[in-house]
Amino acid sequence: MSPDTNRRPRRVAGVYRPLVNRAPGPPPRPGPLAQLVRAANTIRAQLERTVLRADGMTWTAYDVLVLVCARRAVDTRTTAAEVGIAKATLTSVLVTLVDRGLVRRDLHEHDRRRVILRPTQAGMDLARQIQHRVDAEQARLFGGPGLPPGDSLARVLRTVAVRSQQRTAADTPPAS
Repeated sequence: MSPDTNRRPRRVAGVYRPLVNRAPGPPPRPGPLAQLVRAANTIRAQLERTVLRADGMTWTAYDVLVLVCARRAVDTRTTAAEVGIAKATLTSVLVTLVDRGLVRRDLHEHDRRRVILRPTQAGMDLARQIQHRVDAEQARLFGGPGLPPGDSLARVLRTVAVRSQQRTAADTPPAS
């Protein structure tokens, strides 16, 4: 019998029989990263239902709007990287934000190939309105006992995000 034969279940008369001499390992369990992603997905869905839906926003659209409002002028490449979305996703989101008059696109002053995003006054007003509701939900989620202060938690999460981006950048082959 070859060593390879011992690794695969045997098929006998149409029935799969597990190997008898192989000790089963522990079942896979979700680690902290899986729990973090699950928590993020749950919170995002809940915010989209309870806070953003009334204004016709998704979390991605809101995140892009807030970034553009905070920076006042930001190029599309930086926006996509900062929000953590593909440029194609950003293009789709920008169609909605521009059509609603919340963001405007301008060509870069020196490099006409680059697009600069700027908030409109309507975009600033809407971002402020939504921010108050998001802040209230944040206070409800993070204000209870058992969690570190919001600023400490935000720093930890930002550090994890930056480390993730550094790994991605290191693994990406250089463009030729």
